Amino acid sequence: MDLGNENIDFIKLINIKGNVDNITPHKIAVVAFIREYGLLKMEAKDMIDCTMAPKYRKDFCILALKLIQCPDMEFKELEALLTDGRYNLLSVHLQNFCVRLQNIYVNGVNALMDCVTSTIDKLMIEQSETVPCVITRCSVLGFYLRRIMLYLNKLTFVQVASLYKSFCIYYQKGRPGLMMRSLSKEKLNNVEVPTVGTATSPVIPEESKPQELLMKMNIIERDNSFEECQWSRKQAELFTAQQANLMQINEKKAMPAKQLQKIIMQIMNDIPEYPDIHFLSFLNCIRMKEFCGAQDSLYNCFDRAVFNMCGNGNMINDRNKNFRYAALNRAAMHTQFGHKSVAMEGVREALATAQEAADSACLAHAAAWGSLAGGRARRAALLSRVPRPPRADASAMQLMAQHAAVNAVKPAEVFQIITKGDFINYRHSMTDLTMAGLANTAALWGLYGKTEMASINCQLLLNLNTKCNVGNGSVWQSEGGAAAAGALCAAGWRGRGALAAALASLFVAPQVLAAAATYRAAAALRADKWEEADQSIRQLASYDRWESQLLRAEMYFLKGDATDSLETLHDILDYCKTEDDSLHYMSLRIKAMIMMSEVQHTFSSVRSTNIMLLNEALSLARKYNLHFLAATAEMHIANVQLHMGCTKNALLLVRKVLPLVMEHGSAYDMARGLLLYTKCRVATAPPAGEARTHVLQACCDALDTVKENFAKVGAQARLLHTWYLQAQLYNDIGNTVARNQCAWMYRQLETQNPVEPMNMLHIVY
Repeated sequence: MDLGNENIDFIKLINIKGNVDNITPHKIAVVAFIREYGLLKMEAKDMIDCTMAPKYRKDFCILALKLIQCPDMEFKELEALLTDGRYNLLSVHLQNFCVRLQNIYVNGVNALMDCVTSTIDKLMIEQSETVPCVITRCSVLGFYLRRIMLYLNKLTFVQVASLYKSFCIYYQKGRPGLMMRSLSKEKLNNVEVPTVGTATSPVIPEESKPQELLMKMNIIERDNSFEECQWSRKQAELFTAQQANLMQINEKKAMPAKQLQKIIMQIMNDIPEYPDIHFLSFLNCIRMKEFCGAQDSLYNCFDRAVFNMCGNGNMINDRNKNFRYAALNRAAMHTQFGHKSVAMEGVREALATAQEAADSACLAHAAAWGSLAGGRARRAALLSRVPRPPRADASAMQLMAQHAAVNAVKPAEVFQIITKGDFINYRHSMTDLTMAGLANTAALWGLYGKTEMASINCQLLLNLNTKCNVGNGSVWQSEGGAAAAGALCAAGWRGRGALAAALASLFVAPQVLAAAATYRAAAALRADKWEEADQSIRQLASYDRWESQLLRAEMYFLKGDATDSLETLHDILDYCKTEDDSLHYMSLRIKAMIMMSEVQHTFSSVRSTNIMLLNEALSLARKYNLHFLAATAEMHIANVQLHMGCTKNALLLVRKVLPLVMEHGSAYDMARGLLLYTKCRVATAPPAGEARTHVLQACCDALDTVKENFAKVGAQARLLHTWYLQAQLYNDIGNTVARNQCAWMYRQLETQNPVEPMNMLHIVY
């Protein structure tokens, strides 16, 4: 015999225990509960004009399914479940159930065996052709009872005795309970007489039961041959499938991570050879960003999967299946944690083994993870793999659209790719990928600066009927978090703080938390609340490090700390230039360049360097079709031209760019753009006469819109600056009443919320 066969036989011996469910006192109690209900139903059929109400039948079926699927519980917990009023149960059913349990407790092993065997004989075997059985063999209850009977027959005499002793302790711990106290002493003492053909046991007096219990407990302490288990294999499989599905489609409905890990450890202790529970632990650790736990759980899962493969014998022809999917999941894990070089090793291993086995599904998934971890060149090569099944093809379309967008492909071609993916989704009714397509489309519109289109797609995603029945109720698909994040950004973009706060309170997805932290940080910066801004930036850093660094640089700038601001901006630019996948951070790079030009414009008198930096940012934004960032760069160029004295050029540039800013900009951006346009018009107004008065009056009217938008977003310093500028314009016109009103409002606002003089100097655009 070769060594391989010896290993397989050894593994079979190891896995024998995993194929047998342990019989526990809780399972015996469940059998008794089913037995008494079936007997009541038979009695109701025999009586004339007597039927059991539908509410009792429905609640019994729901409760029986719960008791079969849930892990073992203490007798006190079972009593509380039966008597807390959640289920409509007949009082005679509960009384007979209590009597049956006491009968087992008093009459010994014979009564325990009789409880199971008589349930099969009376409820599952047809007594005659006219009297059908109460429980069919192929029903849920029928399978459960037959399995209990099968495993009970496999127990040795010593194990049956240990089971009875465990039942005595289980029963005694629950007495006196809620259900027991509700029954009369006469009913409890009326123990059912054993049926003919079974050995009878005398009823033990109450005063002798404590001594007998102590004796039984002492015996059990010395006899551990019967092994109890809280979780059966079937229960663990159901629990694992439910929680894995919930974590995939709606993490909010899944159990909290700490509580889930505690139950996972219980199942591991009861069924150590079950591999799927280790994979559930892997998913839970991924959710909590715990690398060491995720790696250990992944290795434990596939180690046990390999043992099961060898033990079953029918997987010999595909021995590398577990190995290639282990490599695939290892690549996915390292990609999630940002270990891209290690992830690519797993991708290469999965691709090689998948090609050897002609596994197209594994090939498609490995190509997708490789496209995320392998940089620009590797992504382009992997995404071109054909053929693919519909689901993998639709996913590849989404990745190809993202790849094209960040590589300066024309927007029309990008959205053509998105449309092809949507067609596949609609054709094959893949709702989850349809939602992902809408979220991806919204993200691409936002990247191009078309915020209105991004907002529309987010609203479509939020209003899409994506409910499905999983677990206890309706759940949302995971892309609902992306839609909520987009809607929150749109609400904050338009200065609707109450709506943004309401959306943030309804969702707990990481995207929503990151968007909420960004909104709070930006609002705190505009209101000069440095401590609150720093706290929100720290929260954002756990989700998006470099976006938080950009906000931190802005905070340093507004506080007047040019050195720290420039140092932070240089770190961002160095990262964007050196990262292999830096095109994904092109928008971040352009924002950092614009912010750097603003800092240099405020604290430096050299304008030429500033203009060169803004022209470079404008060139990159146009190259990569980032229209709104290009408009923002042009507005800053116009501001520099205004301060250099090139007022006519500045006015022409602002007039060109302002429509795009007013159409897709935030309330804050619209106010800044309109304020700059007003300054340019004042600078180019005629020196005197009626024409100058007309221009200044139009500028004063435009400043009312500017004040309204600044008030929406809480930009206190800029609001004061606008009141001051409007008062000066009214003074030039000669409108004393309006000038005094503006001056009075300026004084009131400054008294309520004083602004440091340094912050007023930073208002250059």
